[in-house]
Amino acid sequence: MNTQRYQGRTALGIMALAVTLLMLATAGATAAAQRAGTQLTVRFTNNSDRDLTLGPFSYNGCPANLPERVNAGATASWSLDACGDPRGNFGNVSFNIYRETNRTQITWDAPVVGDATYTQSAPSGYVISRSGGQGINPTVDFTFDCNSTTCDGIPDSWKRNGIYINPADGSAHTAPGPGLKFIDLPAMGATVNKPDIFVQLDWMANDNHSHALAPAAIKQVVDAFANSPYSRHSPSTGINLHVDAGPNSIMNFATNATWGTLSTARQLPEQTNLGTAVNGMYQWNAFNTIKNQTGGFTSTGRAPVFHYAISAHNLNSGTDSSGIAPTPGSDLIVSLGSFAGQVGTVAEQAGTFLHELGHNLNLEHGGDQNVNNKPQYFSSMNYLYQFGLTSGTTTGLTDLSRQNTSLNENSLNERSYPTSSGNYDVRHWCPGSNGGSFVLVPAADGQVDWNCNGMIETAPVSFDVNNDGQRTTLTGFDDWSNVLLRVGAVGRTEASGDVPPPTREDELTPSEAELNLPLDTEPPVTKARVAPCSTGYGANRSDVCVTLTAKDRISGVARTEYRLDGGGWKKYTSPVTVHGKGKHVLKFRSVDYAQNREKTKSVTVTGKRP
Repeated sequence: MNTQRYQGRTALGIMALAVTLLMLATAGATAAAQRAGTQLTVRFTNNSDRDLTLGPFSYNGCPANLPERVNAGATASWSLDACGDPRGNFGNVSFNIYRETNRTQITWDAPVVGDATYTQSAPSGYVISRSGGQGINPTVDFTFDCNSTTCDGIPDSWKRNGIYINPADGSAHTAPGPGLKFIDLPAMGATVNKPDIFVQLDWMANDNHSHALAPAAIKQVVDAFANSPYSRHSPSTGINLHVDAGPNSIMNFATNATWGTLSTARQLPEQTNLGTAVNGMYQWNAFNTIKNQTGGFTSTGRAPVFHYAISAHNLNSGTDSSGIAPTPGSDLIVSLGSFAGQVGTVAEQAGTFLHELGHNLNLEHGGDQNVNNKPQYFSSMNYLYQFGLTSGTTTGLTDLSRQNTSLNENSLNERSYPTSSGNYDVRHWCPGSNGGSFVLVPAADGQVDWNCNGMIETAPVSFDVNNDGQRTTLTGFDDWSNVLLRVGAVGRTEASGDVPPPTREDELTPSEAELNLPLDTEPPVTKARVAPCSTGYGANRSDVCVTLTAKDRISGVARTEYRLDGGGWKKYTSPVTVHGKGKHVLKFRSVDYAQNREKTKSVTVTGKRP
């Protein structure tokens, strides 16, 4: 045996083993170092109907640029570097949900050794899922979404199968267990692939009149939602609106099927005033008392699905507003006791119902702001159009805005009509119109006399067209693209009859509605009176004076003008003096604030000898 040779081979083996171990150690150290310096990439997709804003967060490592906002339908990405922390990469980020007090949150822990772990949470009405996130420099995807296909707050399983709900007052006793009420949504027309809005509409009545809304008014609002361009989270356009206004009310306007035994809406005793106000803020206590009384809306268990509405007489004493609703929310009041016949016309009922429901769906009087009476904001949310939009001779149209056109009051083009109007006629403020009114100009005119001087100017004009005392840019708003369907108690599994917060009483009143003049298609009528000029009108007693008098039945006379013997047109301000003998021809005409122009008339004046 060659001991020396054996010892040499052993030494070489030991050296090779040492090199191998060193290489493994180095590789392990490199991997550990690389893992310790891991960058975590987060991709966050917001598929819900709500914008998200950055909430509380914490993480180890280097500073990172977290997104301040993730809009609905958008994806945001960010990277987090552990900066050599031997523990790896860990932390959490939360996002606030628009118009809610709740948040969604994600957490992560990517250690140096072992698999990374993640958690995610979403409040009721939403879901959040995760994929990926393992390996070195991992990328993890989070997707935040609604708990229903159409983001209307009503889970798909409820729409397919109905739902047993435990009312907040525990009053119901229906199988399969005590305290549960079955809401048969399939029988009520709920659809998985189309958003649904449900409303229970109770009404006050006495022996003299009823505040039950006319079927034609309800149909008008149902049709407005069905024909809307709303298409978020839906393969088709439109929203299904279901209004339970009593057992005999129509549930399906296509078939005229009634609610029958599916209805829980009821008649309420008449009250002159429903509630009180404190410093101009409506208090909902009286409304809530009715809502929560035994056998009332809360007892039905419908709160997680239905808006609750009362068609009442008036609100508090001394208030004659058309209704009220929180923005957003799921409670609303229609109160037309001070309007036509103490119940309002069909147009007033339909417009007010849509207006207050629109507040529930997060709309203000100016769309996303409370600036009112914007001429180019064609919406039932706007006082100018709450009781109906008009298009030519068709009046009382009910709709929400479909366009986002702005109007700069400091640079108004009178030769151009507001774009994307949908052929709706436009209202704007004219201080000289019957003491000051909002006049209606047909879209067919294609131009607007914004400054109400009876002329269409070639250069831009400046005018306060919404009568708010300012001259600013009035922004438009696309209502249908921005309504929120999951609002108030809708979508809350254990929704209670909580009192809405005090709501400012600034809804349309009869006196405000009177400022909106009806469609005026009649031109003014101008008459001429020819007589010798008195001493005050002409130095020469042979002069003849022509006095023009114009009247207009609806909007009022904006301008009277004349031309004498083929001269240029002049604005009439005082009697026209005709000099000299012979025949003279005076032509004249008037235009009203609604831009109706009278056909030119003429009078022949014979001048007298001095």
